[in-house]
Amino acid sequence: MLKSAKALGLRGFARKLCISDEVRSALSLGKPVVALESTIITHGLPFPQNMQMAKNAESIIRNNHAVPATIAFMNGVPKVGLSLHEIEQLAGSAGSLPINKVSRRDIAYTMANNLFGGTTISSTMILAHMAGIQIFATGGLGGVHRGAEVTMDISADLEELGKTPVAVVCAGPKAILDIEKTMEFLETKGCMVATLGPPGVKVPGFYCRESNVTSPYSFETFKDAARIIESGHQLGLGSGSLLCIPPPPEVALEDSFIEAVIDKASHKAEKMGIKGKQLTPFLLSEIAHKTNGLSVSSNIDFVMNNAKAGSQIACELSKLQSPDKNLTYFQPSGVYDGIQADERVNSEKLNIAVVGAIALDTHCSSLNEIRMADSNPGKIGSAIGGVGYNVALAAHLSNRYQSVSTSLVSSLGNDLSGSAICEKMKLNSKTIYRDDKNPTAQYLSVHSSGGELVVACSDMDIIAKLPPSYVSDRLESLAPKVVIADANVSVEVLNLLMVLQEKLGYKLIFEPTSDTKARKLSQLSNLSPFPDHRFYTITPTVSELESIFEAFKEANKFDVNKWFPVLDSLQIDAALKKLRSGENPAVMQQLTKKGILQMACYLLPYFPNILIKDGANGLFLVTVKDCMSDIKGKASLANFSFLAEGLQVNGKKRGVLFEHYEVPEKSVVKNVTGAGDTLLGVLSNEICFKGDIFDAEPLQRYECTRRAQLGAKLTVEDCGAVSENLARLP
Repeated sequence: MLKSAKALGLRGFARKLCISDEVRSALSLGKPVVALESTIITHGLPFPQNMQMAKNAESIIRNNHAVPATIAFMNGVPKVGLSLHEIEQLAGSAGSLPINKVSRRDIAYTMANNLFGGTTISSTMILAHMAGIQIFATGGLGGVHRGAEVTMDISADLEELGKTPVAVVCAGPKAILDIEKTMEFLETKGCMVATLGPPGVKVPGFYCRESNVTSPYSFETFKDAARIIESGHQLGLGSGSLLCIPPPPEVALEDSFIEAVIDKASHKAEKMGIKGKQLTPFLLSEIAHKTNGLSVSSNIDFVMNNAKAGSQIACELSKLQSPDKNLTYFQPSGVYDGIQADERVNSEKLNIAVVGAIALDTHCSSLNEIRMADSNPGKIGSAIGGVGYNVALAAHLSNRYQSVSTSLVSSLGNDLSGSAICEKMKLNSKTIYRDDKNPTAQYLSVHSSGGELVVACSDMDIIAKLPPSYVSDRLESLAPKVVIADANVSVEVLNLLMVLQEKLGYKLIFEPTSDTKARKLSQLSNLSPFPDHRFYTITPTVSELESIFEAFKEANKFDVNKWFPVLDSLQIDAALKKLRSGENPAVMQQLTKKGILQMACYLLPYFPNILIKDGANGLFLVTVKDCMSDIKGKASLANFSFLAEGLQVNGKKRGVLFEHYEVPEKSVVKNVTGAGDTLLGVLSNEICFKGDIFDAEPLQRYECTRRAQLGAKLTVEDCGAVSENLARLP
């Protein structure tokens, strides 16, 4: 009878929950949902940082194929899943209106008095469980305060973890707490605690990657974490679990430094008699002051990292609980924007930075024959485009590596179009420069009823005005392994990328974008030939390659002193003569007859790896080999390959490897505009994680190029510029 009454009480309270349509729909369909607390909005950060943080956290969850559910009290109503307007209302009210900090004990009072309230871990768990949400991502955990044996100051978060079956994904207990006693308390309450890492890993100390306390359990993949959660649910244990994610090394603080700061802040609080609900905010405020705000920015980074991890775990849990459903759209993309489900933990963060264009593309199609100088009825649609955005999005969607993350460094105006793009883009917007002087890039096309282009207009000036200083700051911060530049950026930025390449050591890739813009390469002031080259590869189409060649010829880049000695060492003429005289595929004969490979070879001294995109004819890789003995006897897996031997240089024989990779599968063509961007985006993940694919073993190079080509196929068969189906690319 008691159990029945309790259940009826729970249902009665649950009826008062206001669950958003998006969250309700996701839960009913078995889609992954991740809960978010709101005290960091109401009590943790000032406006407008709190609003931007909340939006970014939701965006990260969406980008990782889950549905966010920010939880809060609005005028006394417990809400699971806030609208954008409600987030802005809650964030804007922080500091100006009385907002309650709501734990379990505060729920009834907040509802009875129609108050606004930010939910702690405790109340977020309660409301999430009532709504049916199993995963909750936050920053750090409350716990046993130092000196709790006297003050009895123990966070309600710990009690909740012992009796509410929700998995909390966090960066560990806050470093201001007694972490060892916190772990002992959780053990007593029956809460399972596990940390991402190998057996024996230490529990993270929120600001730091590890404390001095060994984690009771560990997990090495997000699938492992999901299995633990599901096992607990199957037995109906009724207790929660704590999943700790060590913060990335680049945002974690040094433990001895932060420990000294915490000790001073704790002594100050004791002298001032600060305790209870006021203690944690006071300590965090003191730490923020002593670290010049670094602790606050780290806190935000931890929330974002945990939101990604929580999304990943939710996706894996959804697949475990719905094994017969088609969940390919929710294939995880990982704690760092991408993961392969069975991949073991890689502690090194590998960044891809795409420096290029993002724009609003608007397409108009007339329903009838167009009447000039008049209004025509038709259909109008808009989408986010731009080469840089397309490449970055393809990299993000197709990513299968936990440690790889893609950022887009670009520029948007502070206008309506820029705001719309920021809200809808499927990438993190924190590396986007907001330009007060120039409008957001836009492309407008008008088509006849038959689909033919009638007229188009583009305004892309803002991309060419992307400040070099901003680009430099972003790349210094990201420390990327791979940088992709599209030709929409200025020559000044391209020159800067070459200078930074020498300093930061990343692989620099140039995407020519168009025949005209490809010519910018010839205007670069600090081009050096092999082996002092700065570009890892360029990725032109056949026509773009011709354009680059002509521009270099006109700019006298084919000089005797620097360029010719490298070209001569490759013995290109003899190799091409041999290639023309042999029995080669028709497509190779056509390329040599047109002089395409000759042009590529002339550019090799400046760009030792050239990837030529030739549409339905596939890919051509032309690569300088510094030591022929390293590759002799290793059979290429390309559809056609040719190895040309050059001269001895510094005791090593140089050469050139030609490879042709046919399109692996025929496509039902719907749209070819984003195929090249998609191919480069997919390939960039492989380069970032696996290293130099041009110098890799033949099997690895074949697998990487094939995956990129299959990604391009998905986009060709899709009406969008980049196919959403890249998320299920094997």
